[in-house]
Amino acid sequence: MENISIKIILARPRNPDNIGAAARAMANFGLGELILVAPHIPTWRETAETAATAGSGEPVWLMERARAAVGAADVIKSARICATLAEAAADCGLLLGTSALQRRTPDRDVVLLRDLQGYLSERLPNGRGEGGGAGIGVLFGSERTGLSNEDLSHCHVVLNIPTRENQPSINLGQAVALVCYELAGRSSGALPRAVRPKAPVPTMGELDRVVSEICAVLAGAEGLDKGGKNYTAEIRRALLDARLTKGAMGVLKTLLRRLR
Repeated sequence: MENISIKIILARPRNPDNIGAAARAMANFGLGELILVAPHIPTWRETAETAATAGSGEPVWLMERARAAVGAADVIKSARICATLAEAAADCGLLLGTSALQRRTPDRDVVLLRDLQGYLSERLPNGRGEGGGAGIGVLFGSERTGLSNEDLSHCHVVLNIPTRENQPSINLGQAVALVCYELAGRSSGALPRAVRPKAPVPTMGELDRVVSEICAVLAGAEGLDKGGKNYTAEIRRALLDARLTKGAMGVLKTLLRRLR
């Protein structure tokens, strides 16, 4: 576990108790990197107990989350706020997007939670992210809507927690706890190690920059359909599915520079 960077990323969270519960679960299993993407500042702040924060110097919303995150104050205080998912996942070598898959047909591979350890064994050489140091991120959607198709277009695979059909939805804090437990490992407390080292892969930030370059080349190509179609998600999906190494990405960038 100590050899890999694991980020828990919450997209547009709305409930302070869920944020606190997620932080507590992270602390339970030794994870410390929490990122919030465009968090909502709900109206519950107006009814918070002012006595709890009097003279503390901390904002009300921070104190509210801290009460739900007993024993996880360090996780809460070090949590990073990002405006976009691209910013939050920029240094991740592997991004997993969680989804209940209700009324949705995924356009990428689905990994069941019980198979997560086996999947990571294939993707994480020597206990590290594929990038030889770039870690992994696990993305959770908002309590109301979950992850959008745009959110999932940034992910390598969809991570699914199997549930009963008549009650498929899991509380955000509970979902984070289940995933953290699997990431921690059931026996040794460490992530599985691959037998052979693998070539480094680009981070999500590096991949997104190449996607932008491809879109720029396509936009200037004569004869390309100018109907306003946005190819960004499709191009990103193709590159994610290709599992390009850093070396292959470098070759692609060289070709793009010559085409422009």
